[in-house]
Amino acid sequence: MTWLAAAWVSCTVGTDPVAPTPSVHTKTIVSQPYTIDRKYSSMRGPYGFDDVVLLESETPELLWIVGYRTTVIDADGAAPMSQEFMCHANLDFEPTEYAARFPTAPPVSGRIFTLSQGQQSIQLPPGFGVPVTSDLPITLVTQVLNLNIEKPEDLQVRHRVEIDFVRDSEVDGEMIPLFQGAVEGFKALGEARFYGFDDHEVDPDLMGAGCSPGMAAVGGETDDDVLGQQFTAHWVVPPGREVNVTNVTRFLGLPYDTTVHYIAVHLHPFAESLVLRDATANQTVFAAHVTPARGRIGIERIEHFESVEGVKLFVDHQYELVSTYDNTSDADADSMAVMYMYLRDQKFQRPSLAPRATAEKPAPEDRRPHM
Repeated sequence: MTWLAAAWVSCTVGTDPVAPTPSVHTKTIVSQPYTIDRKYSSMRGPYGFDDVVLLESETPELLWIVGYRTTVIDADGAAPMSQEFMCHANLDFEPTEYAARFPTAPPVSGRIFTLSQGQQSIQLPPGFGVPVTSDLPITLVTQVLNLNIEKPEDLQVRHRVEIDFVRDSEVDGEMIPLFQGAVEGFKALGEARFYGFDDHEVDPDLMGAGCSPGMAAVGGETDDDVLGQQFTAHWVVPPGREVNVTNVTRFLGLPYDTTVHYIAVHLHPFAESLVLRDATANQTVFAAHVTPARGRIGIERIEHFESVEGVKLFVDHQYELVSTYDNTSDADADSMAVMYMYLRDQKFQRPSLAPRATAEKPAPEDRRPHM
């Protein structure tokens, strides 16, 4: 049976009791103003960083992040602007800092959430959350783009970001812990076609042809795997239609069988769809379709997945990501294809809430936005 999940539809409650909804607290951050004075492609517009403290407390507390949203607003910080200027808003932490607080958590990338054009809010299913501590250093990265206006005049915008969280001390019951695991589409820049696999490991009957060869959207930027094989997650789509298949099993790196309860999707303009397939079971896990912006280059909406019951993922299965782009322009376009998956942490343990020394933050010149 093929699973085709509809966006904005929550599935039936499974066997786990859902914790009663406690009070939701919201942290709001307004970015610095960004001047848009020319066209900027994805990942090339003005950007900035904000250090985030969700809750000021005398001693550390366990918190659960349950929602995240962003809006592009005018420089005065009041009126919404066209969301065509939205590039992305990332909420990050240092993996080593997280592992020190949650040592039983699976290895994580350091990303809590990414929002981008087409999906500008995430609300996890009731009773689910990403656990953090109030003293965990968190960084907000915001960036803008401009694909349509040739020579803007006096155009300044900001991001207004809202982070919803609950205090564990106010939860009557048990929250269900989630961790983020991502899967990305790749193009091959060398001979290797399977991210994370040696050639001798690959069974073509099980894993297909692998990534097609391509060209990086930014020269010199590569996404090498642990074997030193060269790929790119930010590639060029020439005019016309393109379907790219990537085996993402090693990139996902499931630590155990688990369930996925939310999937957010990141794509660039001219994308039509992104599909996650269980190649072993020959089933679709989730298919996200894109509604393009009308009358301009951009994305109006991308479907997402949410479910209380969740969909099972298996550590011994092969998974592949299928992206479809249709570049209807007469010039090359840049592209990415990412699913940010929120998976149940099967080995969650409550953290030690002993006070910790504040970690040293990178120097401003060493900070760069990334997907």
